[in-house]
Amino acid sequence: MPTEEEAVSFYRDDYWVHFRTEQIGRGRANVYVQALSWLTDRHPAAGMLVDVGCGGGAFLRHCRERGWRAIGFDPSVQSVAYAREHGLEAYAEKWPPCSLPDESADAVTFINVLDHLRDPFGVLGEAWRILRPGGVLYIRVPNGPVHMNLKRALNAIGLGQLAVFHLYGFSRDAFLHHLPRLGFTSVAVRMAMPSQEDEYGRTEGVRPTFRRMLKLADRIAYRLLRIFGLDQKAWAPTIEVMACKAFLGTTR
Repeated sequence: MPTEEEAVSFYRDDYWVHFRTEQIGRGRANVYVQALSWLTDRHPAAGMLVDVGCGGGAFLRHCRERGWRAIGFDPSVQSVAYAREHGLEAYAEKWPPCSLPDESADAVTFINVLDHLRDPFGVLGEAWRILRPGGVLYIRVPNGPVHMNLKRALNAIGLGQLAVFHLYGFSRDAFLHHLPRLGFTSVAVRMAMPSQEDEYGRTEGVRPTFRRMLKLADRIAYRLLRIFGLDQKAWAPTIEVMACKAFLGTTR
């Protein structure tokens, strides 16, 4: 586990340099559409949305175009500067703490971010603080158990690094257990739509071929499980979560 300073330093100074294309490219456009569609089902009126780990602001732009006041936070000065150059409201701040007041946001989103953070429960507690009662929380993360099994299988051929692990691995059961404990209700977990493009598979050798094969298998599995109504089982490589901040009178 890196220290707090090591983690902040990496995302502040290095992440934009290595993953700029992933942050501002079109590879996840379908993911953003899907996320906001589900979020809007829970909160039809566009309000104030806070995107934690906003990067270059791709999701902020999508939200703003659909009527939300979208605010982003990211430790990277470079990514925030890029977002601001494109007219987006973004701030170079790590999370937590958040500079917004209590109960000021209608939605908080963590898209491929929560598993990178050293204190995920503290992070979610800060999201709870700034959400209004009934406000919505959206999370997208790699599915920990799926990637653990994938890593075991691929280790035999030396490709275990294709499995995705950051600081934490989350499962469907983990969210169903911990989010109510942290003051959230109406927790729903389902498999997440695969991104339309792979922004990472650009190295030489056999690895890109395997990445393409895994990506294709992911898309096929996603469509089949949706057809048979099994998306709530969250068996896919990536899962998404939606929950609401409990109203007054519900114990935290």
